[in-house]
Amino acid sequence: MDLFDFTRQDFEKLIKENEIFAFSFQKIVCLLDLNYLSLVPTAFFEESKIESYLKFNLNLPSGNLLYKSQSILSTDYEALYALPKNLVDAMESAFMNVSFNLSNISLLNYFAKFTQLDSFFEIHFNDDFLSIFYYKENKLLFYNTFNYISPEDIVYHTLNVMNELGLDNERELVYFSGQLMEETANMELLKNYVKYLKAMERSNKINYSTKVEAMPSHYFVQHYANCL
Repeated sequence: MDLFDFTRQDFEKLIKENEIFAFSFQKIVCLLDLNYLSLVPTAFFEESKIESYLKFNLNLPSGNLLYKSQSILSTDYEALYALPKNLVDAMESAFMNVSFNLSNISLLNYFAKFTQLDSFFEIHFNDDFLSIFYYKENKLLFYNTFNYISPEDIVYHTLNVMNELGLDNERELVYFSGQLMEETANMELLKNYVKYLKAMERSNKINYSTKVEAMPSHYFVQHYANCL
């Protein structure tokens, strides 16, 4: 069931039935893996036109939506995105201090702050879509998301973007993150076409539990990025 198909009552029921919400929290951050995000140059951004910008660029889901924006660090872009209003209403009704963000906004800000490489190409995997980021001399030159079903889709989108950017798949170092094991068919096929693949490392600016340390380094990078 898509997140945007939930009613407010559905979310309220989940909150009530989930034991973790019985605890008291100083702050709750909802980090959402949603694909309804678009970047607009700051020079052309108008707050009143967020909805029209998004509808022009994306096929938005039906239902009650909230339209938000935030500046991306070290860039001349505004991130525009849509949130499910029923989720926001349910969480804000249940908790005093709650905020919302998208995983890819966390990654954009994280890469802007901590990427010091002359060339940085990164693929972040979600369940059914991947995001590609490319920075050159610390400037964001490319960002987009692509739906995928098969390993061939991943290879196609990766090589197509690299070709558009004039990057050599035999020489460019490509980082990856997300909950995708290196031994999966998706990664095995990509390795046949991209010579240098490297898992993203966790930031060393956070103290991790032993359990988290035991996980692959590229897991949950977007979550740690949101904390920095």
